[in-house]
Amino acid sequence: MARQTSYTSLISGFLPALLIFLASCANPVAPSGGPKDTTPPEIIKEIPANQSVNFSSDRVILTFSEFVMLKDIATQMVVSPPMAEKPVFTTRGKSLIMKLEESLRSNTTYNFFFGNSIVDITEGNPLAGFQFTFSTGPILDSLTIGGKLIDAFTNKPVKDAFVMLYDSIYDSIPYKSRPYYIARTGNSGEFNLNNLRDNKYLMFAITDINADYMYNLPNEDIAFADSLIRPHIPVKPIIETDTTKRDSITEKLPNVPVYTLRNFRESDSVQKLLKTSLLSENVISIVFKYPVKKPVFTTLKPVLTGDWNITGYNKTHDTLTLWLPGSVADSLKMIVADSGYTNDTVELALKPREVNFGRNKQKSSTEISPKLGIKHNVVSSRIKPYGLIYLIFSEPMTQYDFNKITLIADSILLKPDFEFEDSIKTTLKISHEWKEGQSYQLILNDSAFAGVLGHYNDSIAFRFSAFTEAETSSLKLIITIPKEGMDYIIQLMTSQEKIVEQKVINSNSTINFTYLKPDKYRVKVIYDTNRNGRWDTGNYLKKRQPEYIDYHPKEFELRANWVMEEDWAIPPIPAE
Repeated sequence: MARQTSYTSLISGFLPALLIFLASCANPVAPSGGPKDTTPPEIIKEIPANQSVNFSSDRVILTFSEFVMLKDIATQMVVSPPMAEKPVFTTRGKSLIMKLEESLRSNTTYNFFFGNSIVDITEGNPLAGFQFTFSTGPILDSLTIGGKLIDAFTNKPVKDAFVMLYDSIYDSIPYKSRPYYIARTGNSGEFNLNNLRDNKYLMFAITDINADYMYNLPNEDIAFADSLIRPHIPVKPIIETDTTKRDSITEKLPNVPVYTLRNFRESDSVQKLLKTSLLSENVISIVFKYPVKKPVFTTLKPVLTGDWNITGYNKTHDTLTLWLPGSVADSLKMIVADSGYTNDTVELALKPREVNFGRNKQKSSTEISPKLGIKHNVVSSRIKPYGLIYLIFSEPMTQYDFNKITLIADSILLKPDFEFEDSIKTTLKISHEWKEGQSYQLILNDSAFAGVLGHYNDSIAFRFSAFTEAETSSLKLIITIPKEGMDYIIQLMTSQEKIVEQKVINSNSTINFTYLKPDKYRVKVIYDTNRNGRWDTGNYLKKRQPEYIDYHPKEFELRANWVMEEDWAIPPIPAE
């Protein structure tokens, strides 16, 4: 009896453990603990082999190094040529089975682009950009197209974007249909579309935000070729050596077009009111999406007439500041409009809101001092010998007395020149011949300025000195332009691409950048074809490419008390 009890206890303890073990084998799960898996699944077997010919089956079996699953296959997969019936997928162990639901065309090369849909079940690592190709005839389409996708404003490579081919000549096709062929760009922006049939194609690239392989979102960046393109026969690169260069081995494709697509984001041409806010008492900020042309403000409550506001603009003319002198209202309701823009009705408080904390009442952060606010542009108390000092006021000036401004150097009273930069007098320019190494003190005496809101300045003083050539650097560029009839915006930038200074030329010129901080610099050129003083993006349906940019090939390392001179023949815009 004791022996029977022992067997019963053994079986009752063993069976639950066995069931748990079998359950764990039947359902693969992510392992717990250890370093995170970042390796994508690897294909170890294909039936038939990728790029097979004379394919006559109705299914493809892909076996992986680990368990996989499909993610968003309906939106990720692109089949070339397109199929009316989508393939059906099942998994069996570590294998993925693709069953074809329609009869295949004879003597046709099929390409299945999986995108990022094949992922491992542990961490969801995708097998990025996988493609499977076969031919139902004895020949596999073997033509190819290659190139590079770069950012149009920086020339930096764009990775993980899609380059797509359409066998349609209609420009609207990227908005309406998925592509005939597709490839993903690599880390260097490179792309290759292989196994193409001989045809002319429309080429279009996109950073596909919603992964539907169509251009339908305003925040999707795009690129396009100017004309229809034709693939070519794959060729082996020619290896060239140049013993005069450190990296002396280069590869070139003989007489093969390599396409450079320039990625950009189209401008939404519809004007929009983005934001209205109270900056301080009786001071309103109005922000538009684009520079305003003819802004109109119609007051509703209270109804204000005459010159009820003074309007100021920022440099890009998309942000307006309204000062309301003499207003006693607590709020303002008005209609905001611009030419060609639908009216918006806004209501704003004109007084800072009081926040009640028990017995104490505090004003909101929009309240400012009753004194006039003044800022200046002198950074780290240094100025270039030919530099200008700008005083920026918090409100337009109605009264000012330049006799209350004192400039002193070595106890000597100096007489600088004064001039307001704008018609509403919010920016004052102070100019003088500053001497290298000389120290100065600028004093704004009490009530030298009075603004439209009745604020006066407190007494302000600050010291500064002028740079010397011995502590700074200079860069002299002798520039040859490739074509007259357009402007070239020359930008001196830090190595982090922050603009230090820019100049515009339209003929062969010599440019001097002086009194520079010793540092590393780059020089960029914008080919300003429409001469509007800025870089302009492209427009696909208008077939307008973004304005071309380029960089001087060198990075300039400038040292103190040093002048670097460089010739630069700006290259012509390459044929698209």
